[in-house]
Amino acid sequence: MVLFSENSLISTLLHRFENSFKEGDEIMTTVSEAYFVGAVIDGENQFNRFLEEGIWENGYDDKYQEKVSEMEVGDRIAIKSSFTRKNNLPFENNGVSVSVMRIKAIGTITHNLGDGKRVSVDWEQLTPSKEWYFFTSRNIIWHVEAADGWMQRNLIHFAFHDEQQDIDRFLQHPYWKEKYVSADFEWTYFYEELADALLRYKDNRVELLRDIHSIYEKLNMNNPFSMKKTDGSEELLNDICPFTVFGMFNKRIRDDNRQLILRELAHLLELEEQVPSVFEGVPRVNNLKAWFFGGDDRRGETDIDQLWQLFESAIQYAEEDTEEDKQLFIDRFNQVIQQYGIHWNITIGLYWIRPWDYVPLDNNTRTNLQDELQVKVLTRHKRRMITGEDYVSLLEEMYENFEREDYPVHSFPELSYKSVQNELGVTDSVEPDEQEEDNSPESIIEKSYDYYDKEAFLDEVFVNDEDYETMRALLRRKKNLILQGAPGVGKTFVAKRLAYSLMGEKNSSRIKMLQFHQSYAYEDFVMGYRPDGNGGFTLKEGPFYQFCQEAKQYPNKDFYFIIDEINRGNLSKIFGELLMLIESDKRGEALTLTYNDEEFFVPKNVYLIGMMNTADRSLAIIDYALRRRFSFFELEPAFHSNKFKQLLLDQGASENLVEQIQIRLANVNREIENDFNLGKGFRIGHSYFTQYEVTDNWYKEIILYEIEPLLKEYWFDEEEKAQNFVNELLR
Repeated sequence: MVLFSENSLISTLLHRFENSFKEGDEIMTTVSEAYFVGAVIDGENQFNRFLEEGIWENGYDDKYQEKVSEMEVGDRIAIKSSFTRKNNLPFENNGVSVSVMRIKAIGTITHNLGDGKRVSVDWEQLTPSKEWYFFTSRNIIWHVEAADGWMQRNLIHFAFHDEQQDIDRFLQHPYWKEKYVSADFEWTYFYEELADALLRYKDNRVELLRDIHSIYEKLNMNNPFSMKKTDGSEELLNDICPFTVFGMFNKRIRDDNRQLILRELAHLLELEEQVPSVFEGVPRVNNLKAWFFGGDDRRGETDIDQLWQLFESAIQYAEEDTEEDKQLFIDRFNQVIQQYGIHWNITIGLYWIRPWDYVPLDNNTRTNLQDELQVKVLTRHKRRMITGEDYVSLLEEMYENFEREDYPVHSFPELSYKSVQNELGVTDSVEPDEQEEDNSPESIIEKSYDYYDKEAFLDEVFVNDEDYETMRALLRRKKNLILQGAPGVGKTFVAKRLAYSLMGEKNSSRIKMLQFHQSYAYEDFVMGYRPDGNGGFTLKEGPFYQFCQEAKQYPNKDFYFIIDEINRGNLSKIFGELLMLIESDKRGEALTLTYNDEEFFVPKNVYLIGMMNTADRSLAIIDYALRRRFSFFELEPAFHSNKFKQLLLDQGASENLVEQIQIRLANVNREIENDFNLGKGFRIGHSYFTQYEVTDNWYKEIILYEIEPLLKEYWFDEEEKAQNFVNELLR
């Protein structure tokens, strides 16, 4: 027994009665806050030891010290254990797992030892223990205050005043009503049972692959779990992970085919849940990226084992409430995100297997979390991915948000569904007549976007470090840059990502893109009169005018106006009096606009990026006004680049095919460049070949239907020469 001082006893008694009041002859004590704590350390249950020694400790040398230090003499404390249960519950749960918290002992803190680890407690063991449902916590220390809401008050009174849990009220809360009462998202129960059954194959994956192959044979469907060998033949995979199994029916396929596959899986695994017919809130993965691991040449020796381990620990962490389960999940998550083929898709896989416990961080959901719900999704991992620690923190933050009855969503399935349907529109608890649009500079600064920098640019774009620095310097100095090059060198792709890298984030709200053409005019671009539908005309603002007005509101933020086919437009006709104002040394100077008396200027934080196709025969002479006001940078075909080669290999192309593309297209480009009537501006760009598809005809179709028409246009008077090049490419 841990001893404590006489002063501690006096303090304890005073604290115990400070919230007391008399009711008749009884002294009633109202508990206003309490700590609910775990008793498992390193996998060992310390419950009996805690009661015998009259203590509680957190079991860690480097965690929770601050929370333990905040515990005061007289505070109430309870030992809890958490788990899930489907059966023998005092209410109808439709066979869905329910979170249960068993309260095994309650007590009063009599002394804080001050080491951030341990307190002395006067314990009272509860015999029998009490069971509390729904509103539970995974944390080893859960500080609950009655002032925070009716759920907290009910829990405290349940634990310390023998008050019954108001189960009916909990079941009417949107989160639990959605999960246990309504018929929405019924697919989640089937998916969870499927995940449990799949775990049986963890150490018998050969049998799993054999059973899956039999399903595809029975349904007369192509088995997606096969790989092309270098000789062109196919062979079945010899290993598979559970997330990839879920990916086989969560690709972009028709729902009737999805159900056919699920019925066979349900029969194979002897599942009891009904095969779902509606899949609301289920994010899909790209058909070409439905595997969560790489091929033999891209896969680490332990990659698939580690995916199974994460799968198992994710289910365990969803079912149990121990710090060990939490840390194990984090560790395995951090292992897996290092692997080839893994990025945000792993969070989708976790959501598939436990939809009520894990959030899918697909692009739609991340956008809604950050832009609509103002919840930050951190990407502090070196691969611009969320870490295990940050993912768990995000889950815990969302669990707390779901408990608020006024929150726009109350579960991860609802969040995913509304993200896909774009149904989220969130305000900050302002009454309708008080709402105002926030156009302040701070509103755009506070929004969180995916981080993007020079390294991210160089990872995605076939441009070297020196060329990137040149483009950056030209744009910063001149404020107007034209990216020119042959067809298919990725000018549009480069322009947007150059803007992202200079902004430091993938923020499309500060980018505007449009295309010029020969009939485009000032009235379309800046301002002009347009029919109003009533026989009259009204003055309409053009996209460049609106973009500049928006940029003026955020002078500390850069904005990028991107113009495709810029040399197809008559710049003098399109810009009018603004042609002078876009010059770098004229930024901020004002002129009166043609159609009104407004003094207008182009802000210093607006940058123009134009794109120009150098193979456009109709535009041999470039307007001098364009030449004088813009810097020009030429983008080269990147068939020789290792990044181009690696991109195709990562997408599943064979080494032979990639080498064939590199060698043959390089040969054709040399002939084009050496042709007196053509030149380097007419070469063929690499972007024709950057979206590999696993089909026999992918390369052939690109040559016949995209490259051949281009070559025949180049050599329109030498058809035989063009055909010889096509034949060489197809050889």
